[in-house]
Amino acid sequence: MSGLTAAQRGDMAEALLPEAAGLVVDVHEGSTDDIAARLAGLSRHELEGLAVVLAALADPDRGLREALSWVTFNEHGDRLYRSELSQTQKAVRDLAPTTRRELAGVDLVAVHRALAPGGQGVPLTQGERRLAIEVGYRRGMPKPAVAERLGMSVDAVDRSWDRIKQRARAAGEPVPVRGEAWQVAS
Repeated sequence: MSGLTAAQRGDMAEALLPEAAGLVVDVHEGSTDDIAARLAGLSRHELEGLAVVLAALADPDRGLREALSWVTFNEHGDRLYRSELSQTQKAVRDLAPTTRRELAGVDLVAVHRALAPGGQGVPLTQGERRLAIEVGYRRGMPKPAVAERLGMSVDAVDRSWDRIKQRARAAGEPVPVRGEAWQVAS
């Protein structure tokens, strides 16, 4: 949705409101087939817009128990009883993760395009390049492929990866794990 003007985003949100309402009804009253059928006909941009419209429909201060009151089963499909549901006192807002400040202004679509086959030449900022290295690393992409797609040397990718790990440790965050293909291709 980032490539759209404010007016276009507004028009898309307005056009997707019936789809959002239909998805809400399908989730609460329909089947997985109903949900799949509704989502299957939407483009990636429409799905992104639908996510935004659905988020706009939700009240972040609503109690989680109330927001999920229609869920009568746990992750294993076992029935939940009222006593189990009443233990959840948090609001929807309480589950929202804190945003990593370093991702502010990072174009995630550009990062993924740059890493895709034939993605060489996608212009990236320093923050986007750093994220691309981390994403490539987690995917298990071979170092030479990451370096080639980002227009860097393999040594530069290694140095950047070392700095990413150092920053994560200094911030007390988990250090990203290498993908298998990366280890084989090293």
